[in-house]
Amino acid sequence: MSDERLWDSPDQLDQISLGLFALSVALLVYTALFWLVHRPMFAINLVKVAHAPQHVTTRQIEDVVRRELVGNFFTLNLDQSRAAFAKLPWVRQATLQRRWPATLEVDIVEQEAVAVWGDGGLVNRDGDVFQGATDAELPLLNGPEGSSRLVASRFAAVRERLATVGLTPRSLELSARHAWTIELEQGARIALGRANDLAPLESFIGVYPQQLAGLMPRVTQIDLRYRNGFALRSRDGKPLQLPATATGAPRAT
Repeated sequence: MSDERLWDSPDQLDQISLGLFALSVALLVYTALFWLVHRPMFAINLVKVAHAPQHVTTRQIEDVVRRELVGNFFTLNLDQSRAAFAKLPWVRQATLQRRWPATLEVDIVEQEAVAVWGDGGLVNRDGDVFQGATDAELPLLNGPEGSSRLVASRFAAVRERLATVGLTPRSLELSARHAWTIELEQGARIALGRANDLAPLESFIGVYPQQLAGLMPRVTQIDLRYRNGFALRSRDGKPLQLPATATGAPRAT
């Protein structure tokens, strides 16, 4: 067994010296690069919005730039900056790209509102609720927490089927007991009950054009929760005279 000490081995001393030298050079290069990329010359001087948004305001964008964008062309954290823009109302997606030498390009994709949700919020085409405000005339959807996608999907199906007979839904509500209620632009309300499909509505649509269309100005409620028919309620409380050939056994109340 050799009792040669480290300092008596020139080869090992050379290797250690080379390693320490390489480490020193690496630290020196890192320090120089760190100093260089933090120079004011690399500051972002321009934030360019690729497409002018309709709902997100210039003021909102400027606020995000002033409060959230920290760093220069090299050190700016794009993920954090993207998340800051995504928190703005109406923003569905934000994409950020560096453009040499001093520009940050922001591309904002806005939400497309198709309905109002409950007492606040809007619904996009995927059925997700987002925060925003609009003056547009939109249908009203409502339901228990977490049900927006189900309600939006059912509303699209209801609107498509009612359109075949010239009726337009103004709102659709799913109650806490999972009962569906439709309110028509024509003023009447349709109680679907806890039906899991649109079979009761299909039955109503089947007899509507010939037998019920003429009664709609007087109808305030259409109850489809009956197994073998439906009930109509008049606005003035007077009996509704149904055609003798009506099918589906409708009842007037």
